[in-house]
Amino acid sequence: MMQQIANFIVDHDPMMVLRRTYDTVRYIRWTWNKDHAHPIDEEELHLFLCDEHYGDLTDEQRAVARRCRDGMRSVYAELCMRLLQSEIMLEQGMVPDSSAYRRVFCPEGGDAPWMIDQAG
Repeated sequence: MMQQIANFIVDHDPMMVLRRTYDTVRYIRWTWNKDHAHPIDEEELHLFLCDEHYGDLTDEQRAVARRCRDGMRSVYAELCMRLLQSEIMLEQGMVPDSSAYRRVFCPEGGDAPWMIDQAG
């Protein structure tokens, strides 16, 4: 349920959609290109991401694009949830600052969720 709400928030913010799409294309290209001699065509990839009936990609490229696209949607949903959680906890005085929030809720990454600093 929470992931659906986070995806709804991202899907209805034009700048978040743009950023997620940009990041998704970069992630798909990187994933494909690291294991294949011939790079994936970026224009065809854009067409495919807009509508899976378009874009002249191979079946293998389509499978990679779907997997990576779905992965990025999950990442953005998680990011959205963490940003909302940190903002609410800061507003309610539950944590004194974003560094304390990271120490409690993001110990595995240390300063990895750097965007939390920009949210507040």
